[in-house]
This record gives sequence, structure tokens and C-alpha cells, in this order.
Amino acid sequence: MATIRVQSDGDPFPGKAGNPLVNDGSTRIFDDSSIIADQEHDFSIKYRGGSNTINPQVVDPDQPIGITTTGVVIYSPIASSAVLPVSTVSSVPGYNWNIIENNTEFFLDNAGGKPENGGEYRYRSSAFYKKALIDAGSSLTNLSTYYTGGLLHSDGHSKIVGFAFDGYPIYGPMGYTSAEDNTSAVVRMVSGYETRTVPLTNRLSDYSQIAAGRYIEDYVFTSSGTLDEFNGRYCVTPDYTNGTYAYFLTFSDSLFNTPAYPYVVGPRTKEQRIS
Repeated sequence: MATIRVQSDGDPFPGKAGNPLVNDGSTRIFDDSSIIADQEHDFSIKYRGGSNTINPQVVDPDQPIGITTTGVVIYSPIASSAVLPVSTVSSVPGYNWNIIENNTEFFLDNAGGKPENGGEYRYRSSAFYKKALIDAGSSLTNLSTYYTGGLLHSDGHSKIVGFAFDGYPIYGPMGYTSAEDNTSAVVRMVSGYETRTVPLTNRLSDYSQIAAGRYIEDYVFTSSGTLDEFNGRYCVTPDYTNGTYAYFLTFSDSLFNTPAYPYVVGPRTKEQRIS
């Protein structure tokens, strides 16, 4: 099986970043005064495009789970600390804060990203699709002629926007209605996760005290969407006409304004990550 080597300085340009979002390739300002610092990313990924194997691996909140085609690393939405950084509220044992649903605590920009350890800019959700990529417009063609015409193929299916470190491609939010029929209508892919109707008793708080979704453990996989527990599916795509397993970015609206958990990849990747 082939290995892909990915090298990047980690800067999202030409994707937008910062508060406000800009597209200048220089200093981006964030609410906590942090700045993006160039990195020396050098990842080796076991390429699995075109296959459909399974050997799941739990996501580590302190390790990247993938990288976008703009060179930005993707991390889980799970907060590694039990204490919220601004309000200093502690999570209950066995529960982890969801960075996206506690956005004001973590100073993310509208693209769902922020410089963290050593100034490494990290995406934590699917928000970058619209706010960083669509809004960057034609400048994406500076990355590759693959993006000529935008982020959709001619039939409306999303293009690849990254790769998970288990070797499978990450697509934008649009896929075929029938996973293995490229003549079927193109629709927005829907997460199979929902918040629990009633919180578990060990949560020690109801949704009126701490809103549903602020903990990762508030979500449960219900098979209610178009995607599996890993936030992907086996399907044909314009890039893989014979089929591949692929992840899809998830949103709760057709305008891609509101990311839907698990956003990019689920709590586990479908395969082992090698990077």
C-alpha cells in the first residue's frame, strides 16, 4: 500500500483565518492575541483511497487526525483539559468539553480554527469549509487546478478538502443520494449523531444548567443520517469511480453555516492512523 508524504508550513493561506477573517497570508489577529506561527509539518500517511478496510482507532484530543489540502492540521473537538479556560468550570468525571459548543471559552475564529501550541493553527470543526475555503474564492486555484471551478465537481459532488491520517479522503458536505450510484441526486451528507433526549444521570446536570452538546458525551450515534459512526461511508465519487471509503464534513443547514457533530471525523477513525 502506497504512502503519501505531506509537508506543510501549517498556514491556512489562501484560506481565511483570524478575527476578523482575512486572506492576506500574513499576521492574523485572534481574540486572545495569539498569532499563527509557521510549522515544519512532515507527515507520512498510509494511503487507503479506493479501499474500504476497517480497524478503528480512538481519537486522541492531543494529536492531529488529518490535514486539509491547504496544509492545516485537523484536531478533534474534544478539549484536552477538564477545566474551561475562561470560566474555569470543571467537567464531571468521565465527561469532556466540546470545544465547538464552548467556542467563547476557546477563542476560535469563525473558521473553527486557532493557533495553539507553538502557534500551530488547528481546525476543530467543519466550519472552515465555508468561512475559510468558499469565502476565499478563486484564490484556491493557487493551490491546485483541481479547484478550478470551485469546491464542487461539475455534477455537484464535493471535492476532496483533506485526508485523514488513516489514509482516507475527506470530502466537503455533498455526496450522492445513493452511495454507489453516481447518477443519483447530490444531497448534503447528514451526521448520524444526535444529542441524547435526556442526559445520563452521571452527567450531574440537566440541559437547562449546561446545554446539550457542550459535553462530547451528550452525543450518541443513532444511524439517523447518511453517514456511519466514523462520519463517513463507502461510496463512489468523481475521484473514485470504483468506490472508496471517505469522510464528509457535516453541517446542520444547507448553507453550511452551522457545523454538526462530529464535524469531520467521528470519535474513532475507521482505520489506524500512521503519521
